[in-house]
Order: sequence, then C-alpha cells, then structure tokens
Amino acid sequence: MQSAEDLSSPVEAKAVLVDPRTMTVVWMNEAASHVVSGQDPCAADMTIDQVLPMAEAMGVPEALREVAATGVARHLRTALVSTVKGSVAIVVSVYRLPEGALLVLAENAWRPAQGPTASGAPAHRRRRTR
Repeated sequence: MQSAEDLSSPVEAKAVLVDPRTMTVVWMNEAASHVVSGQDPCAADMTIDQVLPMAEAMGVPEALREVAATGVARHLRTALVSTVKGSVAIVVSVYRLPEGALLVLAENAWRPAQGPTASGAPAHRRRRTR
C-alpha cells in the first residue's frame, strides 16, 4: 500500500504535447517543466530539443515527423550508463492522439542485463582439473 507521501510525490516521467504542424511544445507536465526552468514553459516557440536535452541525438524530431505522418507509435531508447548488471537508459515513446497532437513520454529507466553475465557469474564454465 502506498503512503500519503508517495501519492503526493510528482511523477518523474516527462510528458509533452507537440503541435504536429509547427512541431512546437503546447503543453508539458511538471517533470518536463523543471528542465526548462528559467524559461516560460508555455512559450509558443519552444521545441522538443529544449524540453528533452538528448532529443536530437536520439532522433526524437524525426520520430515526431514520422508519427505525425503515419500515426504509428515510435519507441526510442539510448543507454546512458552501462554496467555488467544492467544499464540506465532514456526511454522515449511518441504517440499520435485522436485529435492529432503528438504525445511524447520520456523517462530514465533501469534495464537489467540479460544472459549469463546478468547474475555476475562468468560467461563460461571453468573446467575441472584432475
């Protein structure tokens, strides 16, 4: 069961609505607005690159154009920190809403490693010596 503190804590995932005609941000949640502190979060000329700092490197602007044209959702991921046990990644999903606006959801996510090295065990078995 969640505590009252958990229920009052803001969500850390960033949610942004983008106008597909102008490719400008028309709305963002509290988590996204923290990224652009010092700027007016309702500025008409704000782009996705200003709200999601790695958007250009991840290909988010291209994904926005593709989703606007086709309506098929896109999911992007880039690893920030990789370790033997897993990686921390930025995960971005882009959806076209029924009225045409584009919804961008972004969060940092932990992804455990897959395969034999995930448990910390060596990738190969040692031979027994006689």
